[in-house]
Amino acid sequence: MPKTKEKLDEKDRRVLLSIATTMSHDVRVFSERIRQEIGRLVGAGVNEQSIAGILSQDFSTYGRIFGEFRNAIKRGIVGGINQAFRRSGDMGGKLKWVAISKNVCSDCEKRAGEIDTWEGWEARGMPASGWSVCKEYCYCQLMPADMNVKDSMKL
Repeated sequence: MPKTKEKLDEKDRRVLLSIATTMSHDVRVFSERIRQEIGRLVGAGVNEQSIAGILSQDFSTYGRIFGEFRNAIKRGIVGGINQAFRRSGDMGGKLKWVAISKNVCSDCEKRAGEIDTWEGWEARGMPASGWSVCKEYCYCQLMPADMNVKDSMKL
């Protein structure tokens, strides 16, 4: 029996467009950061081999430039996870805020374990939506309230 394709509703399209637009912007910012850094280093008289070494070190240590891009990718993934959950989950059910981070921000710490509906969370602020102190660097997730998970998890 062939699988049928699910159609995206307008809300799905808006969410996916927002994720794609944000990621596209992040790629442009990353490209500009690299260009600026190379220009700054060339202007300071640094040779090409040293510039490659500096950028390589930034890459391997998730420094200022590559670390920012890595975080942008994570934001896109979190947005995708939330979208996939919305498509597959029971959005009328209760969802628990699970704080997930190396250092949970004060806003997310207060929400850890709170239970609300999808619509309630949308109105109050979704994970990684920018409402909290950690803004788009948030890795918190909404989980079904009846799922046996801790309220807070350290990475």
